[in-house]
Amino acid sequence: MNMPRLGLLLLAAVNLPVWANAIAPYEQLNWVLREQLPAEHQARLPSFCSGDYLEPTLSVRTDNAIDVTSKQAQFTEQQGATFSGDVKLHQQDKHISANQLQYNQQTGNAQFEGQIVFQDKQISMFADELSYNSQTGQSELNNAHYVIAPLHMRGTANSITIQQDQQANLSQATYTFCEPGHNDWDIKASEINLNQQEGYGEAYHGRLRIKEIPVMYLPYYRFPIGPDRLTGFLNPEISLSASSKKGSPFEDVNVTVNQFATPFYFNIASNYDDTFTPRYIKDHGVLAENEFRYLNVLGEGALSMSYLGNDDASKLDPITEVDDYRQPERWSKSLHHTGTVGQHWSNRIAYDEVSDLNYVDDFRRAGLINRASHLKQNAEAEYNNGQWQLLTRLERYQTIDENIADSAKPFHRLPQVQLKRINPISIDTFNYEFSAEATRFTRDNNGLTGVSKMDGERLHTDLVLNYPFETNWGFIKPSIELMHTQYSFQNLDTTAQLNGYQTEVDRSVSISQIDSGLYFERNVQLFSQSFLQTLEPRLMLAYIPYVDQSQIPLFDTTQTSFSYSQLFNPNRFTGHDRVGDTKQISLGLTTRFMNDTGLEVFRASIGQVHYLADRKVELAPGDTTLEDTDLLDSSALGAEMQWLFANNWRSRIDIQYNTHATNQEEPIEKASAQLNYKSEHDFMFDMNFSHVEATKQKQVGIAFFVPLNDSWAFYAQKKHDIWPYTEADKQAKEDDNLLNIEGLVGIEYQNCCWRAQFTYEEHTLSDSTKDYQFLMQIHLKGLGILGSDSESILSDRIYGYDQRTIHDY
Repeated sequence: MNMPRLGLLLLAAVNLPVWANAIAPYEQLNWVLREQLPAEHQARLPSFCSGDYLEPTLSVRTDNAIDVTSKQAQFTEQQGATFSGDVKLHQQDKHISANQLQYNQQTGNAQFEGQIVFQDKQISMFADELSYNSQTGQSELNNAHYVIAPLHMRGTANSITIQQDQQANLSQATYTFCEPGHNDWDIKASEINLNQQEGYGEAYHGRLRIKEIPVMYLPYYRFPIGPDRLTGFLNPEISLSASSKKGSPFEDVNVTVNQFATPFYFNIASNYDDTFTPRYIKDHGVLAENEFRYLNVLGEGALSMSYLGNDDASKLDPITEVDDYRQPERWSKSLHHTGTVGQHWSNRIAYDEVSDLNYVDDFRRAGLINRASHLKQNAEAEYNNGQWQLLTRLERYQTIDENIADSAKPFHRLPQVQLKRINPISIDTFNYEFSAEATRFTRDNNGLTGVSKMDGERLHTDLVLNYPFETNWGFIKPSIELMHTQYSFQNLDTTAQLNGYQTEVDRSVSISQIDSGLYFERNVQLFSQSFLQTLEPRLMLAYIPYVDQSQIPLFDTTQTSFSYSQLFNPNRFTGHDRVGDTKQISLGLTTRFMNDTGLEVFRASIGQVHYLADRKVELAPGDTTLEDTDLLDSSALGAEMQWLFANNWRSRIDIQYNTHATNQEEPIEKASAQLNYKSEHDFMFDMNFSHVEATKQKQVGIAFFVPLNDSWAFYAQKKHDIWPYTEADKQAKEDDNLLNIEGLVGIEYQNCCWRAQFTYEEHTLSDSTKDYQFLMQIHLKGLGILGSDSESILSDRIYGYDQRTIHDY
C-alpha cells in the first residue's frame, strides 16, 4: 500500500487555529497536569505553567503491514471487516485508536469513528471521524484537536482533507501556544492550504485574536511549515514616545506612536534573502529600509539601505528654528562582508555612511547604523599562510559628531599595505619578528592651515629580536626592537614651511628592554577554605633613546591610556608617528588566590614606573620638552583588583593615583569600579563608577533586574553625572535634566502563553538635549514579538540580561 506520511502533513497544522473550550480532548493527547508529571519534569517547569505535554513512546514497524487489534471483529467477504471495542491500528510509525473501524481491503477505505486518537512521532490528534484510503493516500478528519508536543503547540480544525499529492486543506482552523483551557491568543483562518513538498502554507481570511477578539486581520498570509525560510510579513514593530524635551520627562508630555514598522521578508534563494521595512517615525515620516543578505562562494554579508525623500522636519523654518532644521532628503547605506578566496586569502568590508550629521540621532531605532563619532568605511584583503601575513587596506571615516573640529578628524588610509613575518614565540631559544607597512594618509583639508593641512605617505619597518627564558619559578625576557620610518609630505603651505616642516623626513629608533618576574606560592586557610596564594613581583628595565620627532604630523598616533598593564609597555604612544624616549624601571606586584578547583577567586596588582631621565618627546607636532622643564621622576600608581567574594558575585576596581598631587589637586586621576551579581534565577544587579579627572567626568550607574517570581519582574537602570559642578552650573544642568545621563524603568509579566514588557526610557542626545520614550513589547510565545525592541536596550543597559531565561519552549 502506498500510504503517505499523514503525520508529517498534519505537522503543518501548527500554523492553524480554533479555540479548544475544554482540557478533556487534550488529556487524550498527552497533556498532563503538573502534579501528575514526573518530579524532574515538575522541577524544570515554570510555576506559572499548570502542566505540560509528554511525548508518546511509539514503536515503529519497518514494513508496511497493518496490525489491528480490538475486542470484537466481524469479517464479511467482499465487504471487508468491522472492528469495535478498543480498536488499535499500527502501521509504520502511526498509531490510531478508536471505538470502531470499518475497513475494506479491496478498495483500501478505512473509516474510524468515536474517540479517535491519531499519533505518530511528531503529532497527536483527537477527532470524531477519520476517513482514510490506504491506496490513494487521501484522508479526511472532522472536528479535530491536535497537539505537537515538542513545540508546545495545539489547535483545532473543523475538517482536514489530505490529498493524494500531499496537499492538505483545512477549514476553520486555529493554532496557539497557550495551555489547554487558557486561550489568551490564537490565530484563526477560514481556509488553510498546506503544501508539504514546497514547505509552505497559505491562509485565507486570517485573524490574530486576543481572548477570541480579532486584533489584526490578514486577508492572505503565507507561512512556512518546515525549517525553510518563507516569503511573507514578519511581526510588526511599534513603540511609544513622550515628545517632551524639557527639563522633566513628565512636563507637557504628549504620548504618541514613536515608530511603527511592518517588515516584509523575501526568501529569494537558500543563500539569498531580503527584508523590506517601511517604518513610520514620528516627526519625520516614512523611512524605507531594505536589508539584503547573501552567502556564496565569495563570502557572506549584508547590504542595508534606508531612504526618506521628504523629511517632515525639513518643513520647519531654518531661520527661526535652526536647531531643529533637517534637510529634506535623508538616507543611510551600509555594507558588511567577510569572505575567503582559496586557502589563504580572505577579505572584509565594513562600510557605513549617512546623509547628514543628525541622521543617527533621528533614526537611531531603525537599527541599520550604530551610534558612533566616526563611521568606518573599510575594505581589506589579507593573505596568511601561517608564516607570512600580507594585508591591504582601504579605510576612510565619515565624522558625524559635529563637536569634533576639522583638524581632529581622522586621516584616511588610501591605501595601507602591511607585511608581517609570523613566528611563534619559543622558550629558551632565539626569536625574531619582522613587519613592514606602507600607508598613504589623506583627509579633507579645506579650511586648514599649517601642519593640520599636511598629508602624505609613510613607510615603516620593524624588527624585534628576543630570547626568553622561563621556568616554573620565574621568567626573564630580554628583547630589542629596531624601527625605521620614512615620510613624504604633501600640501605644505607657507605656515608649515616657516615652522620648519619639510617634504621628506626619516626617523630611526630602537627599544631595548628586559622584562622579568618571579613566582612564589603557598597554601593558606582563609574563611574555612583552602587557597593557593601566589606572590608575583615583576621588574622591567627599558631604554629608548631620544630622537627629535617634532616635525612629524600625527596621522594615527595617540597617547596610551594609563593602567597597570601599561606600566610594562615602554612606548607611551600608539601608532608609528611617535616613539617616546625613556630610561625607566617598571615595578609591579601581583597576588592571586586560587581555590581547590583552580578558580582565581582574588587578584590584586599594584605598580609604578620610575624614570631615570626626563622625557623629551611630546605628542603635539612641533613640541619638544625643554631641558630645564621639571618633570616627575615617577608615574602615577596603577592598581587593579578583582574579587569573586561570593557565589555569582564579581567586583573589579582600577585606580590611577598621583603620588605627586598637591593639596589643591585631586590625587585620583582615573578610577573605575564595578560590582555585579547574577543568580541562577536571573536576579541581576550591577553598580559601576567611573572618574576621569582630565575630562571632568565622574559618573555612577546602577542597574538591576528583579524577578519577584516566575511571572513578575521589574527592572531599572540609571547613569548619573556626579561631577562637583559649581552651584550655578549644577542648577542649569538640573533644569535641563542633563545630570541624568540615561535611565529606564519597567515591569514584565509572563505566563505559559505570552510575555509583556512596559518600559520608560530616557537618554541624552549628542546635542545635549533629552529624549524620552515609552516602549511596549508583547511576546506571543510560539509566534513572535509585537511592539518595540526593548530587548536590545535592556541587553545594552543591564549586565547579564542577554543570558536570562524567558521560558519560551
